[in-house]
Amino acid sequence: MSSSGLNLEKYRIPLEEIIRATNNFGSETLVGDGGFGMVHKAELGDHTVAIKRLNRNNYQGNDEFRNELHMVSSFQHPNIIPFIGYCDDDNEMIIVYEYAINTSLDRHLHNPEKRRLITWAQRLKICLGAARGLKYLHSGLGHKLRVIHRDVKSANILLDDNMEAKICDFGLSRFGPRNQAETHVITKASGTRFYIDPLYNERGRLAKESDIYSFGVVLFEISSGMLAYQPRFFGDANEQYLMDLVRSHYDDQELVDGVNKLIDPDIRGDIDMRSFHTFNKIAHQCISFKLKERPTTDRIIGSIEEALNIQNNKAASTVTIRSIQPQNLESFRIPLKEIKLATGDFSPDSRIKGDGNGAVFKGHLSQSWQNRKVAIKRHDPREYEGENQFHNQLKLVSSFHHENIIHFIGYCDEGNEMIIVYEYASNHSLDRHFEDLNTRRSLTWGQRLKICLGTAKGLKYLHSGRGNDHRVIHGNIRSTKILLDQNLEAKICDFGMSQQGPRNQHYTQISTEIAGTNLYLDPVYHDSGILDENSDVYSFGVVLLEMLTGMLVDKLSRFGDSTNPQPLISLVKSDGLEKIIDSTIRYQIDDRSLQVYKELAYKCIRYNSKERPTMDTIIKMIEDAIHFQY
Repeated sequence: MSSSGLNLEKYRIPLEEIIRATNNFGSETLVGDGGFGMVHKAELGDHTVAIKRLNRNNYQGNDEFRNELHMVSSFQHPNIIPFIGYCDDDNEMIIVYEYAINTSLDRHLHNPEKRRLITWAQRLKICLGAARGLKYLHSGLGHKLRVIHRDVKSANILLDDNMEAKICDFGLSRFGPRNQAETHVITKASGTRFYIDPLYNERGRLAKESDIYSFGVVLFEISSGMLAYQPRFFGDANEQYLMDLVRSHYDDQELVDGVNKLIDPDIRGDIDMRSFHTFNKIAHQCISFKLKERPTTDRIIGSIEEALNIQNNKAASTVTIRSIQPQNLESFRIPLKEIKLATGDFSPDSRIKGDGNGAVFKGHLSQSWQNRKVAIKRHDPREYEGENQFHNQLKLVSSFHHENIIHFIGYCDEGNEMIIVYEYASNHSLDRHFEDLNTRRSLTWGQRLKICLGTAKGLKYLHSGRGNDHRVIHGNIRSTKILLDQNLEAKICDFGMSQQGPRNQHYTQISTEIAGTNLYLDPVYHDSGILDENSDVYSFGVVLLEMLTGMLVDKLSRFGDSTNPQPLISLVKSDGLEKIIDSTIRYQIDDRSLQVYKELAYKCIRYNSKERPTMDTIIKMIEDAIHFQY
């Protein structure tokens, strides 16, 4: 856990550089002000950073400052705010962190407009990220030490441009031994009123369960949309604070849905009640007055994952999922002025992709839209026969709610524009990772398996039927349509060729874009014009081959004594998979994992479409390959 002085030295930032970046700590750069000191937003090199200038009155001295430095400089986890550097020149106590563009969770809950934009599924993902960060702190970090945060609250959960949770502010944090069944540290109770564990406050005995209590308060803030310290009127009762309301409504025997009354009205129509009750049960356990009844972070993570899966399955079983009708779509309309501002009026510098169907631009929306980094697809009007077709496409993509489907943000149809805005995937599309040797080498076999699993789960969601036996056939699965976020999580995108309808219906339209030469195209679909789930399975099988070989299917390659370059499918059929496995990962692969994976890939590309596996079977086999690998 500790860092030597020599290691810390490389993180030192000269005071003059910080003064220059903050305009001498000018008020125009100030973004946070509390008892601990001030926080300034600034640009340092290529980083947008938060510069925390500590108030010496709240520190016992330089030793405490350096203890915090040693702590935060050792953290490495996607749900802990990254440490950038520090400055102790001229008796200053400054710590520099990565800047979280969407600020803190409490600001989103406090602002009705921002709160309305966060769906129940997004809220669950924020909770899941924060819980994973908390597990990292509690699980032990070197020298058998664990970290107890001591000030878990929504203000200390930051949100990045992808609304990913980042725990911050370790000024009150303490180390505790990990190798004890119960970690207790005798200390004066510290924290924030309304979040502080009453047992800790009463006894002064700090335990990791104290963080669990505080996190439970945050969970109820998330589901109610109500901050713990802001009292509200409910019915004829006097003003009450959140935790008083939770306890009184949870014990309400007169109404079966006592605690249901506390659901944020902005998500009530979106939420699956089984998901809510799964979430609510673990949240209530977190705030138990009995220390031993509070759950571990592993149990919390498991329950939130279960709640998220239930919510996503609800999405898969409803035609419109959020029942998005034209009037509801209106709330997702983004002004053309906003989009032009985000893209520099569609400048070539912001363009990241272009084809016959239009162009995709990288953009940065304003604060009104959560400061999101987005991908803005500007459709060519020739792609659609009319506005009705565009709006039908909109209703389809806006209804998807799954972690492996690219997230819909909004749209614009002003001035004959046909624009759909999605979340931005910072690691681009899968095919780009195979075009460059260094990038391909960095993608391990384990990561490739997880990308395959995520893609398969996204496809299952589409195929599983969405109300009235409806399902979606993607129709154009390939590595360019699989995006990767900052955690290399797969996100299926581009539904321009997708078809929706009853399970027992076949589709007979072959798009001119994919007919004939596309090597991902199901030969049965090409020959017969029959499009169904099996067509997507074949295309996914081709992606599986690309993953194993490191070769894109449309790139010609030579192998062995062959003088003629051949496409991947021909090589597989002539030489077999064993000879053309990507050399950068061959040594990593467990033989049992390889055997299961090869069997699956061959099954997916069988010419007899009836012999191809279902998505359930595909997911099971990929999970087996992952199990053998690890």
